[in-house]
Amino acid sequence: MKLSKFKYSFSEAKKNVSRNGLMSIASLFTIACCLIILGVFAILSLNVNSITDQIKDQCEVQLYISAGTAAERVEAIGNEIRAIDNVKEATLFTKEETLAYAKNDMFEGKEELLDGFDEDNPFSDSYKIILTDIEKTDETVEALSQIRDVEKVVNKQDVVNIVLSVSDLMKKFSIAVMIVLLIVAIVIISNTVKLTVFNRRKEINIMKYIGATDRFIRVPFVLEGLIIGFLGAVFAFLVVFWGYFALLKYMNGLSFNIFKLVGLWEVAPIVGILFLIFGCLIGVSGSAISMRKYLHV
Repeated sequence: MKLSKFKYSFSEAKKNVSRNGLMSIASLFTIACCLIILGVFAILSLNVNSITDQIKDQCEVQLYISAGTAAERVEAIGNEIRAIDNVKEATLFTKEETLAYAKNDMFEGKEELLDGFDEDNPFSDSYKIILTDIEKTDETVEALSQIRDVEKVVNKQDVVNIVLSVSDLMKKFSIAVMIVLLIVAIVIISNTVKLTVFNRRKEINIMKYIGATDRFIRVPFVLEGLIIGFLGAVFAFLVVFWGYFALLKYMNGLSFNIFKLVGLWEVAPIVGILFLIFGCLIGVSGSAISMRKYLHV
């Protein structure tokens, strides 16, 4: 398309947006609302994935060694644990360290209740084991259980399964919501452009009779949808950006250290690109769909 024709089409598109006034504004805000909901689910999905990764790093397997096992054998067990493929890290906690932890943390202020255990320590040496892939927890626990002089292996597979299920469900739900919102927004923008085409049907009819091509007639309406979609994306991005900024500020004020949310400048580019693509896609698709019917005049 020549530059002069594009300038004409763009000028007509801007006029169409102004002419439709309330309908254009309604479409813009409807698209913005759809994108805001889309953005909320996108950010939620990003944080669920991030929290899932953090939980994966925190999920540990505790291996307890049989009482009376010699120190040399305890050290050898550690080497056998680290030799297992799915083991990322294995840290030894001696029974003396476990007793000290019980005194200082679990029975703080009542340490005298454990005074008699110094000579007859009831605790066992143990290893805290961090896995590389928590989805392979069961088979790794089975391999750990086969090591000689291991009393028992305790894992949090139930917690792991819940985390993985929630993460998978969240991903599927987010995709479903995105598809529904995309369809709704396309229908709305399509109806807006249909109104514009209907109001200008006589003008379009005259343009076709004097030889204007379908492409020449169609482009201004497609650009109109593109403009509305773009403005809706910008508005939605500003709302989501400041909303997430306020949320992060509030969470920092609570000193919430259990899980760390994804940073604002990690989220902003992803949401911005997502909104730009979806906003423009919604606008162009809605216009293209409506023009297919109304060009046959």
